[in-house]
Amino acid sequence: MAQLTVPSDLGFSPVVDCSELTTREINLAVRELIEKAGATEVVIRNPAARHNLGVAIKAEAELRFEGPVGWYAAGMNCGLSVTVRGNCGWGVAECMMSGRVAVYGHAGSSTAASIRGGSVYVDGDAGARAGIAMKGGLLVVRGSVGYMTGFMMQRGTIVVGGDAADGLGDSMYEGTIYIAGEIESLGADAVEKDLNDDDVAALCAALTPWDTGLEPKQFRKIESGRKLWNFSAHEPEMWKVAL
Repeated sequence: MAQLTVPSDLGFSPVVDCSELTTREINLAVRELIEKAGATEVVIRNPAARHNLGVAIKAEAELRFEGPVGWYAAGMNCGLSVTVRGNCGWGVAECMMSGRVAVYGHAGSSTAASIRGGSVYVDGDAGARAGIAMKGGLLVVRGSVGYMTGFMMQRGTIVVGGDAADGLGDSMYEGTIYIAGEIESLGADAVEKDLNDDDVAALCAALTPWDTGLEPKQFRKIESGRKLWNFSAHEPEMWKVAL
């Protein structure tokens, strides 16, 4: 593995060129620049859709990927702000504790899976199971989302500017999904509820950081019907669908 020399004092934003580096070398370079050199911003060039980039970093710093990234980018982070100028694969920001991830492109399946806090923004579309098992935090998708978005969501908020495929909010426990476009079908125990003033305020807060062109009153609200919280022998068909 290549040896990395990191300066002790930085007065500029360092650049990591991925062209000749392995995934491990890229992540080590980023970590050393932040943890040892005190960099508050690192630019990563030529990521070439490599998987598992920028993961498991606990720091108040910014990563800028200039190009597409592969699966599970920016996962398991705490406090990091990540920008991706390109598309990304499955599981971007998976299990993020806090911080922010912004994707200026399309995202694959399981975007923001199991995040506990922070915010994830996708400027394009997101694939299937976006926000699966979310335990907090915010996911904003300017475009459309794939099937089973919000599946088994436990807490947090999902905002969709476009359409949703089959099974939106399937088996969600708590949390809220706002959607401006068409819904192919709601999942088991997902119900539409009226938008109130608190919802409008929440949507304003979610949309304000991003230039989406969307207005809060365009959205509908989806929440859990709470019929699946406890097994009921009187509604076996619902349980068959959920399982």
